[in-house]
Amino acid sequence: MEKVALVTGVRRIGQRIAFELLKSGYDLSIVYRSSEDSVKEVLKEGDRRGRRVLAIRADLGDPQSYERVVKETVNSLSRIDAFLHLASPYRRTPIEELTRGDLYEHFTPIAEAFLFLSKLCYREMLRNEGEIKGRIVAFGDWAVEHTPYRGYSSYFIAKGALHTAVKVLAKEFAPHVLVNGIAPGPVMKPEDMDSGSWKRILSKTPLKREVSLRDVLSITLFFLTTESVTGEIVKVDSGRHLAGSGLGSVEG
Repeated sequence: MEKVALVTGVRRIGQRIAFELLKSGYDLSIVYRSSEDSVKEVLKEGDRRGRRVLAIRADLGDPQSYERVVKETVNSLSRIDAFLHLASPYRRTPIEELTRGDLYEHFTPIAEAFLFLSKLCYREMLRNEGEIKGRIVAFGDWAVEHTPYRGYSSYFIAKGALHTAVKVLAKEFAPHVLVNGIAPGPVMKPEDMDSGSWKRILSKTPLKREVSLRDVLSITLFFLTTESVTGEIVKVDSGRHLAGSGLGSVEG
């Protein structure tokens, strides 16, 4: 049986997850706004593995795009078995300067898109065979429930809503669709960060090392196969949540 996953956000971690899904036998519908280079790599990997990959350009900051994304996915690939939401802008928004535009720049593509795309995917998943008809995985942030970084108010408000939505939808979609989340810590050094800053961030984790990308991929695949876990958000952060809040800065 062909398995189809809808994935939003295919840069960095999202691209590696897309590769892993292709390796695991999924056909993909990938949603992107501007990361053409990452999309090309996923398309190339799909060709190499003989899997179908549909690339949909969409701005998830525009709620009018959600129905189109799901409709194009089903029209081209016939079904949806999994939905993985990684799309996530990340920009400083100091509270003193925060505007409604700043808030919704993060809230809409992170939380609103997850809620309504999940709702649309759920409707399609119910057409699938079997007792468990689909699985949904959201990617949050380890710091949401522990030490939000100062100066990133709209990002963390949006991610907090995302975490809540995982638990709400897990109840709403039971018993046929499972909903879980992953809250990564420091994984894959940002391209614009120097090595010294990255080492300081890692030094604040009890394990003193970067989060294993293999762990993130393994937990993702677990959530796509589990039959008994729903409503969980797993922190994969090298123990960073145990270390306290410090100053609450971006490196905290």
